[in-house]
Amino acid sequence: MTSNIELDIYQKIGKALKDIRLEKKLTLQQIEKMSDQYATRISKAENGKVNLSIGWIIHYCNVLDVNPAEVFTRAFADDFKSKQLDLLFDKFETYKSSQSSKD
Repeated sequence: MTSNIELDIYQKIGKALKDIRLEKKLTLQQIEKMSDQYATRISKAENGKVNLSIGWIIHYCNVLDVNPAEVFTRAFADDFKSKQLDLLFDKFETYKSSQSSKD
């Protein structure tokens, strides 16, 4: 059974892959010819409708001629920013608490 968190992950990765493909002005049919995947499978992957293996993602990145790190950075940029903000707020709270105890 696939959880909502997993679906969200697949959707984020798929969107990043699709955005890169579109930036490169490639159609699903062109990608199909360049890879061993059918356009329907690629479309489902780009729309987060299928579970993606790391091997499949790397293969698709090779077809798109993009570093897989770029895909993950794009896919989870908001999550990374949010986590960094959480860490900053935690540090601020710690700082704020230590300042209040000095007063």
